[in-house]
Amino acid sequence: MKKHLLFFLLLIFSQLISSQVVEQTDDDIDEIIENLLDIDDADLIEIINDINKYHFVLVSTDFSSKSYFLGRDLGLDQYNITSQIMYQNHLGIFLGISGTYYSKFDPKWDITVLTGGYGIDFGKNKNLRAELGYSRYIFSDPNSNDFENSIDINLDFSTTNNQFGSSINSSYLFGKRTGFQTSISFYGNLKLFNLNSSKQNTINFKPNLAFIFGSENIDTSRIDNLAINLPFINNIVNSFEEFNLRNTQIRLPIVFDLNMFSIEAGFNINLPKALSFENNVDSTSTFFNLGLSYIFDVNK
Repeated sequence: MKKHLLFFLLLIFSQLISSQVVEQTDDDIDEIIENLLDIDDADLIEIINDINKYHFVLVSTDFSSKSYFLGRDLGLDQYNITSQIMYQNHLGIFLGISGTYYSKFDPKWDITVLTGGYGIDFGKNKNLRAELGYSRYIFSDPNSNDFENSIDINLDFSTTNNQFGSSINSSYLFGKRTGFQTSISFYGNLKLFNLNSSKQNTINFKPNLAFIFGSENIDTSRIDNLAINLPFINNIVNSFEEFNLRNTQIRLPIVFDLNMFSIEAGFNINLPKALSFENNVDSTSTFFNLGLSYIFDVNK
């Protein structure tokens, strides 16, 4: 262990030495090496741990051109905007707040979600991640409070080069009513080309295929307030009480990664599963999204 740590520090110091304008003498270099040899293992381990510590805040917002009811087009021409602030650190703790705005709802700011939890990376190459979290839902409309809480479990796997992966996300919803939601996703992260020689600014294609399952009582009060004529809405609510596949969604985004800043523009397709009483469910409901995000490094 000591030899490896010393070698690591020697590499760092060699870079510092080579960058000096004034050339060092052999005696000066020998003195630096002798000083390094006097550092014990505990000091070196502390240095490495400090390097591995991180704290960051992610701020993001996403615009969707149309809103859907579990993949179904209800004939409501409205857009929605979701914004989020998320904090995460090297200990695996994450805290966040997010909210969604709907253009035709009243009030338009529909819901605020408070989230907290713990995540850990594991596996030989640290390409497996597990998260356990709790979410609190605060609805602007006091009548839309059937689900006020959820316990969330997320499992994620990615290849060693991070080009492909899959995840399973499950939530137990509870409050006045209870329900389950689960999604299984398969995703890619394919670099198209670099925007500069440093390879820090890139354009990537990040496709995602998600299968969304659920068993929950659906709150339709906001839809009722919009006076949408859906003669089969009660049948949908009753059918959704049984755990089953609800929707398949395909996301096809292009992402511009510019250091800590990202811009996403994507085309999306919903393929809702037709229920027993649905004859002409729209299986090609499409929309586009535009997302912006920035990561603030708060280590210092």
